[in-house]
Formats: sequence, structure tokens, C-alpha cells
Amino acid sequence: MSNYLTIDVGGTNIKYALMTDEIVTVEKGEVPTPRDSLEHFQDVIYEIYQKYSDRDLQAVCMSAPGRIDATTGYFYTSGALGYVSGVNLPESMKDRITIPFSVENDAKAAALAELWKGSMKGFESGSVITLGTGIGGSVIIGGKLIRGNTFAAGEFSGISADWGHPYGKGNTWAGVSSTNGLMERYATATGRKVSDVNGHIFFDAVNAGDATAVEVLEEYCDTVVCGIMSLQLILDLQRYSIGGGISKQPVLLETINRKLDELFESLKGRTPASRPDVVACEFGNDANMIGALYHYLYELKA
Repeated sequence: MSNYLTIDVGGTNIKYALMTDEIVTVEKGEVPTPRDSLEHFQDVIYEIYQKYSDRDLQAVCMSAPGRIDATTGYFYTSGALGYVSGVNLPESMKDRITIPFSVENDAKAAALAELWKGSMKGFESGSVITLGTGIGGSVIIGGKLIRGNTFAAGEFSGISADWGHPYGKGNTWAGVSSTNGLMERYATATGRKVSDVNGHIFFDAVNAGDATAVEVLEEYCDTVVCGIMSLQLILDLQRYSIGGGISKQPVLLETINRKLDELFESLKGRTPASRPDVVACEFGNDANMIGALYHYLYELKA
């Protein structure tokens, strides 16, 4: 088995793992994500690389936020890490990291992991939707990930969640269906500050049958289903896999599926859309690293 350094860049932390080509994790860790400069970011990536440079590494495989040219590692945009925008990261570090260095968008990497060995394995069409600080997305057609004309396919955050109002942050899918949007709803409903609530507190209340929390979840899942229906009318997919930390809560998937059943029942005979399968992603926190490895092994190296 060969060794690979897989790296998942997030807005708060950079996770990394020494991983084999059979996705066996030998060692893993994480460090804070620099927020000040490209140079600091590059130094941190190099320090992680040096930690394993004597382990016969075959490649560095990274996932990161932003619109990224997955063939070269060029960042057209970089999400919250603005200093990487307009930078070809592997090229900029070729004097320090001399082995192959690939980069894939984080949401697309998660989809590749599910397509390789997870909930999308064997499916011809589908979408992986990650509910986090934004809405990460991907589209799979013909058993392959679709990146789009400018690598922007799957940028679901800006989808309108309320067709009756003008386009704006508060009415986008990310604005109402991100985990931040969910916590804002719950904080408002309970008269608390957003900083005083989190997913654990919220779902503990839901699972305990708290009426306010259950109502907030019902409203939240309505907006999630609204987005899924919009995508389904365009793409007619077989399956949607829901990711993100909250996807591990059975009540979330139960509510989404019930809401979807209710919507299709109400539209019976009046919509051409087919009712898709909706499940939770199989991979958790390591999904992006696994997908980044797949991207290198089967899309670049192959």
C-alpha cells in the first residue's frame, strides 16, 4: 500500500491524515487555519508536509473551499480564505513540496468520497448536499461528478429559498438552510443569543420533544425540501445524500423525507418531477480527505 498526505482546509481548522490508497488512516491531526496571509497558510501546509516527508509519500491531496480548477489547483475564489484567490497553490509551493500536489473543492471532494465507497456508490445520478455554514453541493450524472463550465457546478448556496421575495442573502438557500440559519431560527424562537445555542443543544431539545424546537425543525426542513425540489425539477436525480454534522441526527432525515412525501402528495398529477431517494452521507469528518485522495488517484493520476 502507498502513503498519501490528505489535507482538508476549513475556515476554522486544517485537518490532515496520512492515508493509504485503501483509505486506511495511519495517523491524523488538525491545526488552526491561518486567517492573516497566504504566506502563513503556505508555511502551515509545508509544516504538515514535512511531518510526513520521510514516510514515502506519493502525493499531497487537498480539499478546500472555493471555485477551484481541479486539474491545476488554481483558486478562482477561496471562500472565507480570500488570500488564496487568484493563486495556483501547487505551483506556488513547488519549490517546497516536490511531489504531486492536487486540490479539489471541498463539497466536490465529499461527493467523490460518497461516489467511491459511500452512499452514491452504484448510482448513475445524484447530488451530495452538505448542510454547514453554507450549502455545499455537487451534481453526479452518468456516475461522474459534474464540475461545470467554470468549475462552479454545485454552488447551491445562492439558490432562492423563497420565490416570492427578491434575491438576497436572507432568502438564499444558505441564508435559511445552513446550520447558521437553523441556529438563528432557534435562538429567535427561544429568545436567546445565537452564541448561546448550538446543534447539540437544539437536537437535544428536539429529541426530548420540546415543542418550540420541533416547530423550528419543521420550518427548517421545509426550506431544505424547497431547495431539493428546485434541483429535482432541473436535474431529475435518483438520490440526494445529506452531509454535514447535523446529518447524523436521524430526526433530521426523517423530517426531510416526511416533508418531501407531503410535497409530492400535494403536487400529485401536477409536477413532472419524480420523488428521489434522500439518505444521509456515509462518511463523516474524513469525507473531504477521502474524496481528495480519490480525485488524485482516479481523475488525475489515471
